[in-house]
This record gives sequence, structure tokens and C-alpha cells, in this order.
Amino acid sequence: MNAMKICLIALALLPMAAACRGGEAACPFDTNKLEFAGTPLEQAKCLLRPPLRGGGVGEPLAVLPEPLEHLIGRPVGITRDALRRYLASHHIAEADVGGPITNVLRAKYFVIHDTSTPNYGEKPFPADINEPGWRLNDLEVWKKRPVAHIFVSRTGESITTHEFTEPWRATKFESRTISREQSRGLFVHVENTMPRRSDPRGAPGNDVIAPEPGFTGPMLDRLALLYLTASVEHGQWMVPAYHAAVDAGIPDAHDDPQNFDLAQWAGRLGALLKEAGP
Repeated sequence: MNAMKICLIALALLPMAAACRGGEAACPFDTNKLEFAGTPLEQAKCLLRPPLRGGGVGEPLAVLPEPLEHLIGRPVGITRDALRRYLASHHIAEADVGGPITNVLRAKYFVIHDTSTPNYGEKPFPADINEPGWRLNDLEVWKKRPVAHIFVSRTGESITTHEFTEPWRATKFESRTISREQSRGLFVHVENTMPRRSDPRGAPGNDVIAPEPGFTGPMLDRLALLYLTASVEHGQWMVPAYHAAVDAGIPDAHDDPQNFDLAQWAGRLGALLKEAGP
């Protein structure tokens, strides 16, 4: 479905807050229901449009990789007790995955970001960015800039700077398109540690080049666990979303997460469910 068709759908679904800005289609948002238009699965197919380098997003997805296609919007089959046993067996503290598993989460959307920092300019990425010794894999540094609920290192650890249940805004959509009260507690935000480089063909200081792959295997594993944890606390599988797709159509919107392999993440989630399930 092209951008013009999505714009027409948005107009047909009024009253909607999202419009089509700058030639880019925003996912239509119903201010009465406080959710994006369509079923949870349809929402995910719009909100997981691939981020393009430097800004913009691709086309809505026709189908999501399994198990996402058959999970999103449905009750979570893993109990809090089962999740707690999994965490204990892997020596993972509840405090590091969004707070106590007993929390009840109102949020509907699980937003995936990348930190897009530091910018190495035209220098190559350091060889050790996926090693524990790289300075931004020390998650304590993110406590000084707690712009999201969770930060994930490239080595697969995570730190909670705001519990999932704490209302926190981290997109332009939440601050510019809908009101503060409407956005309150509607999204959870996960920042994933990722440096950037400048494209010498672009504007000075640009940060459009990300590592390839953008997300390491351990990062994808931890992100799958965080998605499971948030969904267990919510009661049904949340709608995953990319920061870039949430902010689509808003001037100066972000382009993250870059180089995220949705199929690989879905595969890691499937493996986690087999291990953590009843």
C-alpha cells in the first residue's frame, strides 16, 4: 500500500490525530480510542515500516515474521511465575527488565529505538563496539541520560532507568501530535546502544551510517525478553513499533532503529518462548 492510499485511509477514519506530513504517511491515530487505527496486528504492520537511512520509512509490511504474526494482540500464554523462573535460572534481575513482574502495564506500544551515539564522523567504528570493554557497553553511563525506560548494551545486558509502568515520553509523536495527557503511559521505550558514522556525501556532521549488523545476537535476545516481560505485564502481546515509524511525517523525525533485522528478532522471540513456556 503506497503513502497516498494510507493518507486516504487516515482521512476516512476521522476523527484521527495523525495526518500526512511532508509527503510521508503517518500511521493514523484515533484520539478517542487512544490507539492507532486497525487491529493490533494491522497497527504493527504500519508501525514496523523499515526505517530508511537519514529519515523516512518504507512501506507497511504485508506479513510479519513468525511468531509475531500470530501473537500480537492475543493473550500471553506465559505466566508471571514461568517468567520469574526463567529470569532466576538465567540470573537476570527483575529490576533490569523494567521492574517487578507483578506490575500491571497499561501501555499498548513497545517502541524500539537506537541511541545513535557517539558519532565517529568519517572515522571507522572501533573494533571493540561489541565487546564489554567498549565504554558505552557500561550501562551505568545511561543513568546520566535516562531518556527511555530501558537501555540495552551491545553485549546483551539491560538497565532500567524508568520502570515500564512509569509514564515516559520519548518520541516527537507523543509531544507534538497528541497531548501530554493522551500520551501518558501509552508507550514503553527501549533504547539500544548503537554508534553512528557520517556519510561523507551528506551534510557535515550527519550520523546516517550505523554498524552492520545494527543489532548483535545478544541484543536481539535481550530485546525479545523485554518484549515478553512488558507483554506479560500488559496481559496481551503488545504492538511493537519503530521510533521512526511512530514519528513518520513529523519534521526532523529520527531514523532509528537502523539495520534492525525483524525476522531475526522474531526468531529469537520464538526460541525464548519455547524455553520460557510452560
